[in-house]
Amino acid sequence: MAEGETTRKVKKAREKCLSCGFRLRKASGRVYWVEYYVNGRRKRERIGPNKDAAEQRLREALKLRAEERYIGKDPAARLTLGELCKWYLDLPEVKAKDSYLRDKQLLSHVKRILGESTKIKDITSGRVESY
Repeated sequence: MAEGETTRKVKKAREKCLSCGFRLRKASGRVYWVEYYVNGRRKRERIGPNKDAAEQRLREALKLRAEERYIGKDPAARLTLGELCKWYLDLPEVKAKDSYLRDKQLLSHVKRILGESTKIKDITSGRVESY
């Protein structure tokens, strides 16, 4: 095997990870991150080398947070206990259970105690323990 051919193979292996197939490159320069808080939890997103793109994403995230709209992949940010119970009870495998009526009774009791319009994100372990 010629030395030039070996060098090319090594270079190609460095460019592409053999296990996952993603290209690997050394990051040159700065990489910008956006950091903001939603419901007391820190969210971080890697944006890349473009500062303007990072500033734009930060403005979008702050605007969505101010409007209390869905941010990211957190469905609990907008889902209520009543909606979750309805979704669960409508599942065909749940309807096929022998204990379907008992599940329905238990969930109606939980909704009455915790509140049907309570958001899932607001249900803490303390509230469940006090129940």
